[in-house]
Amino acid sequence: MYCRLTLAALATIATLNWAGVSEMFAADNVVSVLSAPVRGHVHPSICQTKDGNLVVVFQGKNVLMCSRSTDAGKTWTKPKPIATTADRPDVIRAAPRFEIYPGTVDALPDDRVLVTWNYIADDKAKDGYYERALLYTISDDQGRTWSDQRLIGPVDEKHLGAVRHNVLPWSDKRWLLPLRVGPPRLFDPRTRELVVFPLSDPDGKQHEFQQIVRSSRGTLLAMGPVLLHSKDDGKSWSQVDGFPAIPDKRDNAEGRYLTTLSDGRVLVTWGIGNDNKGIRYNLAEDDGRTWSAGKTIVVLPETPIAARYYSARTIQLDQQSLGTVFMNSRGVHFLRVDIDRLE
Repeated sequence: MYCRLTLAALATIATLNWAGVSEMFAADNVVSVLSAPVRGHVHPSICQTKDGNLVVVFQGKNVLMCSRSTDAGKTWTKPKPIATTADRPDVIRAAPRFEIYPGTVDALPDDRVLVTWNYIADDKAKDGYYERALLYTISDDQGRTWSDQRLIGPVDEKHLGAVRHNVLPWSDKRWLLPLRVGPPRLFDPRTRELVVFPLSDPDGKQHEFQQIVRSSRGTLLAMGPVLLHSKDDGKSWSQVDGFPAIPDKRDNAEGRYLTTLSDGRVLVTWGIGNDNKGIRYNLAEDDGRTWSAGKTIVVLPETPIAARYYSARTIQLDQQSLGTVFMNSRGVHFLRVDIDRLE
C-alpha cells in the first residue's frame, strides 16, 4: 500500500546562492510509507537487512508501527503494530497519562532487527511521579514478528530515558546507547550490564544527546553541539571544523543525521526548525574530517519536512543510491536519491 506525492514542488529544479547552499533540486521518487495525517512524536527510523529489505518504525496511537519494503522502497507494506511495544512494563505503575515514545530501528551485525523505545508514565498532578523506562524488542525475521519487550536499566534506581539516535553495535556484541540525558553507555544484552562510555570534547566537556557512528574505515564520529572525530576507538577526540550542520543555539534538537558510506565518505542529512522545508545533504570525502558548506544540496525545497529530533534519516541502499525516511503532517515518506547527484 503506497502512493506517490503529487506536489508540484516535486518537479521543481532551482539553484540557490544563499546561506552557503550551492545547488537545490527536487525529486519525483517520493513514496509514502503512511499516507495519513500525523502529529506528535512520530519520529520515523529506518534500517536495511543484509538481503536489502527495508524496515521503517514510527509512533502510532500508543504503539509503535512497522512497515517493510522488499523492493528498495518502491512499495511498502501497510504499517502494522509491534504489539508488545504497547505493553506497560512491570517496573512502571499505571498512570493517567502515558506515551509510547519511539527510539530507533537498527540492523544488528547478525541481521536481527533491534527497536528501542520509551514507555512514559506521568502522574505528576498526583504525587510528581514521572518515569521513562527504556525498552527494546528484537525481530529474527526482518520485522515480521517481534520478541517480548525487554528493559535496559535502570541505573541507581533511575530509568535511562530516551535513545533518540541509532544504537551502535560494538565489537564484543555490546551496544553503544547514545542517551538523551547523561553520557553514552555500553549495554550487554546477555548480562544486562551497563558501563559508562566517556566521550569528552578536547576541552573535557561531556556532551549529551550525541549521535555516534563508525565509518567504514573504523573512525568514530560523535555529532552533538560540535562534531567530534576519534581514530582510537573513542579514547581521544578532536573537533572537526567547518561542519555545516551545527545546530541553532536555541534548539539542539534539529533533525541532523550522520550516515557512513561504504567507500569511507560520510553524509549528514538535516533540516532547520519546525517550519523546515526540504532536506539538506552534505558529503565529506575524507572520513568526516573536511566539509564544505558550499557543497550542501537541498532536496524537496518546497515540501514541509519535520526537522526536529531525528527526521529525516538516511541510509545507504547500494553503491549508487541513498534512502531517506522523513515525516510531515501528511504522513511518513521515503525518498530515494542518487549519490552522484550529491557530489
